[in-house]
Amino acid sequence: MTTKSDLVLQHLETLFKYRALVATAYHQGAVDSSDDPAGGKGIENLRQAGILLPRNEGSYRLSSSLMRHLDETLQKERLYSSSGAELFELAQRLPEITNMVADAAYEGRIEDADHYIDEFDLKVFEIADSVQASLVTLRFQCDNNFANVSTFSEKQHQNEYYLERATRISETLSSIQSNNLAHALESTPEGGRMLVTYQSQIAKHLSEWRAQLLDITSILHAYLHKTRNIQMVARRMRAFELFLRRNPGFVPDELDDTVNLPDWIKRARSLPLKAHISVQAPEFDEELLNIAHSIPNTKQKESPPPRIGSLLPDAPIDTEENIMAAQEWELAILAFLSELSTEPISAIEWKATKPKLAYIDDDIWLLCLLREEENDLARNADVRFEHVSLPTLQICGNIYLVDIYLSRLAA
Repeated sequence: MTTKSDLVLQHLETLFKYRALVATAYHQGAVDSSDDPAGGKGIENLRQAGILLPRNEGSYRLSSSLMRHLDETLQKERLYSSSGAELFELAQRLPEITNMVADAAYEGRIEDADHYIDEFDLKVFEIADSVQASLVTLRFQCDNNFANVSTFSEKQHQNEYYLERATRISETLSSIQSNNLAHALESTPEGGRMLVTYQSQIAKHLSEWRAQLLDITSILHAYLHKTRNIQMVARRMRAFELFLRRNPGFVPDELDDTVNLPDWIKRARSLPLKAHISVQAPEFDEELLNIAHSIPNTKQKESPPPRIGSLLPDAPIDTEENIMAAQEWELAILAFLSELSTEPISAIEWKATKPKLAYIDDDIWLLCLLREEENDLARNADVRFEHVSLPTLQICGNIYLVDIYLSRLAA
């Protein structure tokens, strides 16, 4: 049987065996198969040990816990030390570091910008690892009903504690979504480098994390309701225990003693009970078979065969009688266009000479001509439309059209 000390030795042996790969991942920030002398086998073993985690497609990074350990060992200073920091505080620092990167890029401080980008990547890794580890721990505790504690009060305390943890994780995810950090990174100098890390580690996992969190929260709420019911039952059991201590000679009545019934039971009307044969009991198969034979056969209703149809003639083509007749204002426009020459003609004055068009308002008439102009028909290829409008203030935004002059272009 493997002991805990054997597991520690096995983990340390894995670190020692692939120490060069771990060092490369620490100094460069990521490794891929080209950095592995074993052709990818070392990366796979380190992944199984939880030492390397996926960064992008085909590249891997050190876990944030190991990064912090190496930073403390090498006394490497980090901006915004996250020791003891909450997830919500880490999520709030991401926009701050993004602004620092933008300021450094605008001021030409390239080395500082690279340093801030490394800090941004580290915070993103810490958030991703913390959220994933917290969800795994919460789910494990939920599935085992807090089996590592034995008392009821401790189980209730753990339930409330993990509900608070789930609430904090939910607040963190809501803060990340409300910040809309991906949009801010797209418009930030050097933001493309940070955006790749943010999308691969956090953005594409948000929906998965929320689904897991909702599942865990529902289990915790259900378990909390169960513990409250257990508390009520336990209170009744303690009251019954106290009653037995005070009455040591108490003997409960036999459940089958129905001779001496209390008077209140005799006053109540009995429930109507009716026995039925159990269809699943094998001893009733013969009786059920006789019942089945006694049921008359029902004739299935035969549906008549479908009638064979015949092809209908095609719909007649619309004749000239079915074509909608032209409107009077359309005929008026055609007449107006036929009288055009190289000299401009006022549309309002021409309409005034036609008594049949008196029922059309001047505004409607001008709108009809504007529609004719916007249609850009072939018949208007050589027609010039000149608008006459009143001067208005530029801030108004309206154009007061009073007339349109039409003429034909000279050949």
